[in-house]
Amino acid sequence: IRKEVEKMKRAVAYARVSTDKEDQLNSLETQKEYFDDYANEKGMELVNIYADEGISGTKLKNRKEFQKMLLDAENQKFDTLLVKDVSRFARNTVDGLTSLRLLQDNDIEVMFINNMGIAGSNEFLITIYFAIAQQESENTSKRVKFGKKQNMKKGKVPNQVYGYDKPIGDFFNLEKNPQEATVVQRIFDYYVNMGIGASAIARILNKEGIKTKRGKDWYQNTVTRILTNELYVGKIVNGKQEMKNIYSDKRKTIDEEEWIVTERPDLAIVEESLFYRAQDILHGRYDSFKINRTRQSNRHTFS
Repeated sequence: IRKEVEKMKRAVAYARVSTDKEDQLNSLETQKEYFDDYANEKGMELVNIYADEGISGTKLKNRKEFQKMLLDAENQKFDTLLVKDVSRFARNTVDGLTSLRLLQDNDIEVMFINNMGIAGSNEFLITIYFAIAQQESENTSKRVKFGKKQNMKKGKVPNQVYGYDKPIGDFFNLEKNPQEATVVQRIFDYYVNMGIGASAIARILNKEGIKTKRGKDWYQNTVTRILTNELYVGKIVNGKQEMKNIYSDKRKTIDEEEWIVTERPDLAIVEESLFYRAQDILHGRYDSFKINRTRQSNRHTFS
């Protein structure tokens, strides 16, 4: 009996599961039973199950459990990998084939159970399945992008922005927060009319115990984001950036002509003339620093 046990192949399984905690537990338990039954039927011992929670199959670097599985494969901790179907393994053809070849180099047998039980050694057929899974992800991404663009055209508002409160479940409306709106007006007044720089403004607000929307201290960049946000003159600007593709975390900047702008004068907190004077000052200081390496604090005694 001992010899028979020693001969049993050590199998592991890989799964991607829902982010919902209750569903996740049910899904994991169900999948474990599924893989246990399959392993027993094939005379294998299921020694581990790797599960990534709600992570896209298009980006390998975000899948921590998948990477752990590959590392364990290199350390010869199992003999066979069980996956329900190819799309669970990867939705990116390049990553899928790279990972598959790494497993093969370490003599790991890969079984895709729902895809007619095909083995990872059938690279031609596996490549077709990877390509189909990748195309499905790209189509889903296009549908999501289309939905987001429609919401942008309707004037989708930010989830959290200083000076406003967002009604729960309302994606297209904000309510002015009177206390925060007063702080926004002070920031513009300090900057434009009193010549106080962003860093100095941050120090003033911190000294008064005023916190940002997230309950944090103020910094130069925080104040600058206030000064450059067109929402304070009643303009909702969407579509400034977008993801380069579904396989990368990098974003690309969209030309200003393609930005989606929705006019909402009811949300204005400062006058347009004050806002655009602030932009002129900001650009002037930035250009001056680039050319002369001179900071604003060097030119104004009491800055």
